[in-house]
Amino acid sequence: MRKLAWLLVITFLGLSCKKAIEDKKEDLVLDAMTNGRWYVYSFVDAGQDITASFSPYEFQFYRDGKVSGLSSTGEVKGTWDGDPNAMTISASFPEAGDPVKKLNALWKVVDNSWDYVKAQTTVDGSARQLYLKKK
Repeated sequence: MRKLAWLLVITFLGLSCKKAIEDKKEDLVLDAMTNGRWYVYSFVDAGQDITASFSPYEFQFYRDGKVSGLSSTGEVKGTWDGDPNAMTISASFPEAGDPVKKLNALWKVVDNSWDYVKAQTTVDGSARQLYLKKK
C-alpha cells in the first residue's frame, strides 16, 4: 500500500512539474510578445515582397490576447494567441483591410528570439513569410 501511495505522490509531482514548465514557457512567450512594440521587418506573399505596405504600422500585443495595429491614421484591433509547445502564433484582425488582414492566420514559428519572430503560413494555397522585429 505504501508503494502505491508513493507512486501516486511521484506521479502527481511529475505532472505538477510538467505543468509548471508549460506555464513558464507560456509566461516567457507572453513576456517576449507584450514588452515593446513590433513592426513588420519583412512580409512576402506568394513570392512578392509587400513589406513596404506595412511601414505605417506598429503592433502592440497585450497579455489578455488582444493586439493593436497602430498607425498615424488610427488603430486596428485584433486578437492573438501563442502556443510555445506547437511553436505557433495566430492573429485575427476581423475589421482590418489590406495589408493588416494578411496577418490573419495560424503561423508556424521557424525562428525566434527575444526581439524577433520569423514565421510562415499558407493561406488559400499562397505561401507567406513574416519577419517581425521589436522596436
